Amino acid sequence: PHTHPPHKNYTMGPDEDLDTLVAKRDHINVLRYIRCHQLREPALVLEHGKALVGNNLNKSLSDETVKLASLEQMCLAALDVQDHDLADRCLDEISKSVPKDAGRFRRLLGRCLESAGATDDAMKIYDDLVEDNPANVYALKRKYCILRAQPGKEPEAMEALNAALEQNPSDTSSWNEMARIRLEMGDYKGAAYALEEVLLGSPLDASVHCRLAEVYATVGGLNNLKLARKHMAQSLELDDSPSNRRALFGLVAVASTYIEQASKASKKEAEDADPEVAKEILKYGGEKLIKMYKGTKLFAAVQAVVDEKVEYSEKALDVPELK
Repeated sequence: PHTHPPHKNYTMGPDEDLDTLVAKRDHINVLRYIRCHQLREPALVLEHGKALVGNNLNKSLSDETVKLASLEQMCLAALDVQDHDLADRCLDEISKSVPKDAGRFRRLLGRCLESAGATDDAMKIYDDLVEDNPANVYALKRKYCILRAQPGKEPEAMEALNAALEQNPSDTSSWNEMARIRLEMGDYKGAAYALEEVLLGSPLDASVHCRLAEVYATVGGLNNLKLARKHMAQSLELDDSPSNRRALFGLVAVASTYIEQASKASKKEAEDADPEVAKEILKYGGEKLIKMYKGTKLFAAVQAVVDEKVEYSEKALDVPELK
């Protein structure tokens, strides 16, 4: 069954949940629900779309705007299931109501060309759309997708994504994508910046805090390790369930590395390091891990790792500069 919750605000879609609409064979509202909630249900779209407009796509409806929206939705769903013939027929039917030079039609044509492998032709359409309207974020994102799929085009892909972000700086999904491509290119500072932007849009996402912490830990240095420690702790504050044990392991690793680097730092840096805080964090994280794995097959291995980290940290804290 479809577990998507019902929404009472009609502007956001039908009142009833998707399963109820499907059971009632309410074709229009099934499609509308899927559109409003941006669900990826191509099979469902095609089933109810064909029932609404007919297998030949020429059934008349009292509201032609409903038919046009349904045909657009069916065109994209057909591309999703690799039914290019149906996508082309949807496009032909749409062209009877929408001029071929309209942005609405060209966007769909670009997607069809992409799916057929004619990426150069699709790119030309998106370039023209951006030329007509530099703020066309949809076209900018499609350019990024085309470039992202081509090996060796990472710099061009980042340029396209930057152009999209200039038009919509609060687009969390684009910042998340920017973080991914920066990480793949080994630009960890750039990835950290992008993930900080992601956090502005989703500050309560424990997984983002954990990812950002890992990036800061990879960059290294006492200041970055402090930031890594902070975000690991925040991730655990938001989700301390066993499913977030990655953050708990990360907290232990970061605290241990912080103590290690503090022991090798200059006298001035060592004075500001305050490794005792890291020691307490290491102790806390280690105890939580041992408790979490108690009674499991991995208990002995986890305890050995924790004991090793604690023992090494105790030795590092014996360095005169840290006393």
